[in-house]
Amino acid sequence: MIISSLAFLAACTSEAKTETKYSAKEIMDRVRSSMTDLGDLKETDRSSEDWNLIFAYVSDIEADKVKDIDYLYMTNSTADELCVVILSDEDSAKKVESDMKHRIEVQKNYFASYNTEELSKLDAACAERSGNVCIMLIGNQAQNGKYEFDKMMSE
Repeated sequence: MIISSLAFLAACTSEAKTETKYSAKEIMDRVRSSMTDLGDLKETDRSSEDWNLIFAYVSDIEADKVKDIDYLYMTNSTADELCVVILSDEDSAKKVESDMKHRIEVQKNYFASYNTEELSKLDAACAERSGNVCIMLIGNQAQNGKYEFDKMMSE
C-alpha cells in the first residue's frame, strides 16, 4: 500500500512539472511587460491561419505537438524576438528548446553581417524550458523576461 501510494505521488509530481496553469499568451504578456525596451513586434498565435509557417523559423516540430504558442517577432530589421510554446510532451519541448538555441545562433550570424548594432540583443538572448513549456527571448532585457518566466513556472 505504501509503495503504490508513493508511486502514485511520484507520477503526479512528474506530471505536474510538465503542465503549466498559464496559457502561452499569459506567459508572454508578463514576460513582455518586464522587457520595457522592445520595439514594434508582430504577433502570431494558434488563432493565426499561418502560425506554423511563421513558427518554422524557430522550429520544425510537428504542428500537432504544439498545444499553445505566442510568438512576437521583428518587423523593422531589429533582432527583438520572443516566443512561448507549450508542447504536448517533454520530449517535444526538449527538441524545441534546442531549436530555439539554434535560432539564436543563426540570428547572431545573420546580424553579424547585416546590422551589428543588434548583436548586443543576441548576446543577452536566452532559450530555456520548464517541463513542456519553452521560451526564447531575444532583446537587451532578456534576463528580465527570464526572471518572470522562471517565477511563473515555479508558482
